[in-house]
Amino acid sequence: KLTWLHHLCQGELKLGYLKKTYIVTMQLFQMAILLMFEHSDSLTCNEIQSNLQLNNEQFNKHAASLVDCKLLLCSTENLTAESVLSLNTEYSNKRTRLRISTAMQKESPQELEQTVTAVDEDRKLYLQAAIVRIMKSRKILRHNALIQEVLSQSKAFAPAISMIKKCIEALIDKQYIERTPNSSDEYSYVA
Repeated sequence: KLTWLHHLCQGELKLGYLKKTYIVTMQLFQMAILLMFEHSDSLTCNEIQSNLQLNNEQFNKHAASLVDCKLLLCSTENLTAESVLSLNTEYSNKRTRLRISTAMQKESPQELEQTVTAVDEDRKLYLQAAIVRIMKSRKILRHNALIQEVLSQSKAFAPAISMIKKCIEALIDKQYIERTPNSSDEYSYVA
C-alpha cells in the first residue's frame, strides 16, 4: 500500500508573471495555493481553502509562509477566512532561485511534556542496558565503581547519579543484578 506524504513533497515552480523569472522550491501545499492564482489575481482564504480541501491548520501554516516571503499579499494583518490574498506583482529579489520553508510550529506544553517523558524513558533503558553490559563483563562490582563506569560509558548524554541509582534499583527488581550477601554496596550479575 502506498501512502502519499504531502508534507514531505516539494517541487519547483517557475514564476513568469514578474519582471524577472524566478524558480522557487516549495512544498506541495504552497504550490497548490500559488497555482490557484493562475486565473485570478486575488482570492479569499476561504475560497482557496475550500478548493484545496485543506484544514485550517495546514492552510494557515502554508499561506502564512507565502505571505511572509512576500510572494502573496494579505488584506489583513492576520490570516482569517475573509482575508483576501493577492499576487505581489511588484515582488523582487536579488536571487532568481529561492527556497520557501513553512513556518515551524511550536510544541504545546502537553507535547513538550510527552517528549521529555519519552526521552527520560529512552535514557533509563539506555542506562539499564549499560549497567547490564558492565555487570556481565565484571560479574561483581562496588556501587561507586559501577556508577563511574556507567558515567564513562554514557557518551550520548550525561546521566544524573540519581537516575543511575534508580536504574540499578530497577535492575535489582528485575533480577538482572543483586546485592552481594556480605556487602550492601556491592552488586553481582545474575546469569
